[in-house]
Amino acid sequence: MDQPRLELDFHQVFERVTDAYVALDRDWRYTYLNAAAGELFGRRAEQLIGRHIWTEFPEGVGQPFQLAYEKAMVEQCPQQVEAFYPPYHRWFESRVYPSADGLTIYFRDITERKRAEQLATGQHEILEGIAAQRPLVESLERIARLHETMNPGALCSLLLLDDDGRHVLHGAAPSLPDAYNRAMHGQEIGEAHGSCGTAAWHGERVVVADIASHPYWENYREVALAHDLKACWSTPVLGSHNEVLGTFAVYFREPREPREEELRSIDQMLPITGIAIESEHLVARLRERNRFFELSQEIFCILDPRSGRLLQFNPSLPRLTGYGASELTSRPYREFLLPQNPGDDSDPMLACDQSGECVREFVNRCRCRDGSERLLEWVSFAAPDGLLYAVARDITERRRVEAELARASSHDPVTGLPQHLQLRREASDLLKDTTAPVWVLVIGLDRFQGVNESVGHLSGDDVLRQLAGRLQAALAGQGRVARFAGDEFVVTATGLSADGALALAERLRAAVAEPVEGSDYRLLLTASVGISHSPDHGTDPNDLLRRAEAAMSQAKREGRDRVSEFSVEQMRDLEDRLVMGNQLRDAIRRGELELHYQPQYRATDRRLTGFEALLRWNSGQLGQVPPGRFIPIAEALGLMPEIGEWVLDAACRQLRAWLDHGHRDFTVAVNMSAQQLQRPGLAAQVGAALQQHGVPAAMLDIEITESSFMENVWRVQRTLAELKALGLQLSLDDFGTGYSSLAYLKQFPIDKLKIDQSFVRELPADAADAAIVRTIIAVAHELHMHVAAEGVATQAQADFLAAAGCDELQGNHLGPALNVEQAGERFGVGRA
Repeated sequence: MDQPRLELDFHQVFERVTDAYVALDRDWRYTYLNAAAGELFGRRAEQLIGRHIWTEFPEGVGQPFQLAYEKAMVEQCPQQVEAFYPPYHRWFESRVYPSADGLTIYFRDITERKRAEQLATGQHEILEGIAAQRPLVESLERIARLHETMNPGALCSLLLLDDDGRHVLHGAAPSLPDAYNRAMHGQEIGEAHGSCGTAAWHGERVVVADIASHPYWENYREVALAHDLKACWSTPVLGSHNEVLGTFAVYFREPREPREEELRSIDQMLPITGIAIESEHLVARLRERNRFFELSQEIFCILDPRSGRLLQFNPSLPRLTGYGASELTSRPYREFLLPQNPGDDSDPMLACDQSGECVREFVNRCRCRDGSERLLEWVSFAAPDGLLYAVARDITERRRVEAELARASSHDPVTGLPQHLQLRREASDLLKDTTAPVWVLVIGLDRFQGVNESVGHLSGDDVLRQLAGRLQAALAGQGRVARFAGDEFVVTATGLSADGALALAERLRAAVAEPVEGSDYRLLLTASVGISHSPDHGTDPNDLLRRAEAAMSQAKREGRDRVSEFSVEQMRDLEDRLVMGNQLRDAIRRGELELHYQPQYRATDRRLTGFEALLRWNSGQLGQVPPGRFIPIAEALGLMPEIGEWVLDAACRQLRAWLDHGHRDFTVAVNMSAQQLQRPGLAAQVGAALQQHGVPAAMLDIEITESSFMENVWRVQRTLAELKALGLQLSLDDFGTGYSSLAYLKQFPIDKLKIDQSFVRELPADAADAAIVRTIIAVAHELHMHVAAEGVATQAQADFLAAAGCDELQGNHLGPALNVEQAGERFGVGRA
């Protein structure tokens, strides 16, 4: 495969990867950004090319990044760092590689991971506050601030529905003006009663993107606008029985529609908000009960541990146990007052008496007449006469709530699975035993976003719950599964062989592939599974998780619905690429690059018309390196502009040498990469090379690929116009395989189309290829362009193309890529 094709293949692959890539010169200015980087930064590449990175991020990319960049430049070795980018409100993981021209940087957006960690930490603290029965306003204020921290620019307001269910009351709004909060307090709910009143009335989310014009705000518009509030999205907070408890509203100081991730962020806060409100209701009820107990509603008892009988008690005990008063006094209390832990035969009352303490607190179980059990919290006093005076309260509900809160803080609210942070802690414990490998499997649902879009988020949650149950069943006790991210699960297991781990992964993948059915949907899903294990892939849970996730991503790239194990060979290959990249940086200085020249012939009489210059690398350390290996690395490291400048200079020098030998009427074609086209000053660089070597511009042919157009159409148009103004020829290489096809031909000053060899390979037998070739030739001639064909491998192909009207032929049948001496021998030699 020749160099242009390799560059195109790499470029197409590079633009599909998820990592963003940018190149900086030594003045810290952008020289190149790929499409993923443009999407990541929310800017088009042309808006950033030439701009200073520290100007773009005045608040900084921050000291960690700058130190990493400077260290990479000084030490000429890669660096990696994580930091927060305030201008974009995103967390990035940055891998910095030094190059001859400056730096190349890979960015990965890790905001979702950081947000998940921030959310988990914040919600855990909030749940601890709820469990500690801190005031509701404190919990709501923490919830509001957590959401605002994770969504900069959002102003959060939590309103509570009053007891009659007709008015909303102020709960917490730490960033809204107090005057506005007072104005909204006590507003009636109903149709068109602002965003919150309407959301509470209908029990559905209400999105108002522009308060100034929306009819829901007709009666509240003036007070909102007076406080510079321009948009309001409100979501009802539902209780465990789907009753409306209040509203979760987000205000903005500019009109705007929500993004999907913003609505998802709101939905993540709703369960904990509901828990906080319901817990307050429960605690309030418990306080009322406690006050009632103060009016002799606690259980008051006098017991005789020696006889094991109850002597006296108040009505609360019969009411709790269901036993009558005579039954309680006639039966030993050990039949229904039991130790807290089953299997313990001790008598908690007697233990209290024998401890020597005057006052003791403990908990035991009370078995009721109907067979149910309650937890009683006791305070007991041992009197000198040997009797026990005890007061007890029923703490069954409190313990249940505490258990639910503890579970909510460590388990995913949708699937009920443990959160991955908890599984990570368990994996740390497993890794302490170095005698057996710990396996980590990441199961990523394929194209799950389409499920939410087609059946809705509620049904999507139902799908996740079903899949969580299937995965647990498929594990069959061989490991633990947790919810990792929106559409990903993670499994940890030990005691498995390599074959056993692969079998488990296939079992999990197959479990997902079974049809998923609900009341109004039936889905067929697939999953990609990535595997890593200790110690080969690391001995830290984070490393194992990242590498299993990387293997899962590889499975998705390979077509999805498959299992992929992270391999040490891949790590070694990456190291080999780094070694090659380091060698390639000095290849020009060491004189290891050279050009070979493939001849081009006129189709009608096979007369030599010129050559295409093709780059070769003979490394002193690595030997002959195929272009397919080093060209992608040069692109990735941002070395193509420097290498391209060397190629241009070498080609012009050789062209001049052939002219000095008396050869005339030929051209030399030089390939230009997308990086070179995007680089300012290309036309001036070409003009300087032509002038330095005294080469007529018409003898130089610049070849570009279709995909280069898509980088920045406006910049490419301007650059090509500047090149054309020099008087040289412009050829469009690999025509028909890129994004632009015929659509852009009239927009660019192209002289020649080169038909891609994929259309030539099956000629003349393939009728479809024959029709395509004839069409390209006819269209090009109508546009006054010459047509060349690449990859001509047989006489039959050459004859067909000549008959079809092709102007020029190139390929191994006519001549392979030759060194300078061999190429010079082709002058004056015709082809049959």
